[in-house]
Amino acid sequence: MTNSESRKENDSDKIGIQRLLSPKDVAEILGISVKTVNKLVREGKLGCVQVTGKERRFTEDQVRVYIESRTIERPVDRKSPKPVDFPRKGGEKSLGFARTALKQEMQSWR
Repeated sequence: MTNSESRKENDSDKIGIQRLLSPKDVAEILGISVKTVNKLVREGKLGCVQVTGKERRFTEDQVRVYIESRTIERPVDRKSPKPVDFPRKGGEKSLGFARTALKQEMQSWR
């Protein structure tokens, strides 16, 4: 490696230049089409580097931020909801029964 090449590597490390990804690369990473990648950019959901009027590139950080913004963590201790059964006939009686059943169901959530 020449001194000039070494200096270029050190300069890029100092200013934190990242490898830029093409829309095709991002599409492959996210498992979506290039058309969808461009739509996400237009909607402001995915950041990009506009290198020319038509050409876009993406940093790994921009892709990571998008992935993190779309990640949903499900609570582990939460029970799955189940329907409350109650009789359909009986007028006011069935309404009272439904309220009681609902209260019992809500208490089981605690």
